[in-house]
Amino acid sequence: MTQKVGSYQIVGTLRPGARPLYKAQAADQRLVALKTIPANGVTPMERERFLREAQICAGLDHPNLLKVHDSGEADGILYQAMDLLEGADLAKVFADGRQFSWEDKLSIMEQVCAGLDYAHKLNLVHRDIKPANIFLETTGNIRLLDFGMVRTSSSNLTQAGSTLGTVNYMAPEQIRGETCTAASDVFSSGIVFYQLCSGRHPFSKPGSGLAQIVSAIVFETPVPLGQIAAGAPEGLEFIINKALEKDAAKRWKGGGDFKDALALCRITIKMLPSLDAAGAAAGAGGSPPPVEDPDFGETKVWRRPGPVAPSRPPDSQAAEPTPPAPPPPNPPSPRIPPPAATPAPKPPEAVRKPPVSHVYCAACTSANAPGALTCSDCGAPLTSVAPQVPPPDGIPWRTIAFLATALILFLIVAIILLLKR
Repeated sequence: MTQKVGSYQIVGTLRPGARPLYKAQAADQRLVALKTIPANGVTPMERERFLREAQICAGLDHPNLLKVHDSGEADGILYQAMDLLEGADLAKVFADGRQFSWEDKLSIMEQVCAGLDYAHKLNLVHRDIKPANIFLETTGNIRLLDFGMVRTSSSNLTQAGSTLGTVNYMAPEQIRGETCTAASDVFSSGIVFYQLCSGRHPFSKPGSGLAQIVSAIVFETPVPLGQIAAGAPEGLEFIINKALEKDAAKRWKGGGDFKDALALCRITIKMLPSLDAAGAAAGAGGSPPPVEDPDFGETKVWRRPGPVAPSRPPDSQAAEPTPPAPPPPNPPSPRIPPPAATPAPKPPEAVRKPPVSHVYCAACTSANAPGALTCSDCGAPLTSVAPQVPPPDGIPWRTIAFLATALILFLIVAIILLLKR
């Protein structure tokens, strides 16, 4: 028996499960994707969100957003009829280890930002940007999916002390249960873009638990992109780092600003076309093999658990080594050559003269002869340093004479005072 939902005839299943996505045919023979939820299996709040998403998406008109053509309830099922897409979401693309040139990566990032810019100008905050909600069509076009968590200026569905989204792609303010803004979408997009460029989630490692990821998002800084994404266009690391700022006020203000900044990276690629060609041919600019992307279930309400303490995932749990952040440079401590076995005694005048100046290497701290330009040990360029005058051995004779004179004068004064008595 042919299944139907209202006037839509089901012709295939795109995504099975408790809330399946079907391929369906409308009454006008047009094929659509039919998103469904059993009406008797949802809470009043879930019902309101589903219907509100349909209403919002019906008014969207942008090539990087998914449009809903029809929605309602029929045969005990809530449904949304939307564009039927061919391709795969980025979560599946990442898992398949698909390679991209830097040109393709920038195109994906710019299209995501363009869709967000359109939504942000309508005062809509997506709040659930993640690879599974970014769809890559076979034509190369990008669509943002799932506006069910969208926040509008008049929204009052989110309870105090909680927020909506997927935990490992949340902005710090989302984790704290604060109000989400366009900058929150920028942060989540920054996580996806970092993963697109490097093959790694910036705040999680294989085996990381929820507490470690939450702590890393709020407190830690990712490994610099340039260390793990060979051949990245000039400036891309700075642009993504700005998107991942902990303070929302320091990020790009919205999708438009983020997109404009990414456009500057195209200048580098056009000036150095061999960079993109090498990345596509040798895989240097492509996505590395997929890594474990911790998923803590469907998008859901995240209730703030109170103060979050910094926590590092134990290194023993990591299945893939992550390059550590470079330690801060320590000032070199000069290494003085050992003195001769039996130094000749120096006259008093020689003690007060500064020793012969040495040039110390900042890389290996070796002492080099005056005027040397490169280190004799490691070959690094040298920078001249002022000679250090060591303190003289023992107490100088002038100091001894001064102290003896003072003592004699003190004794004379004391004797005179005693005789007057």
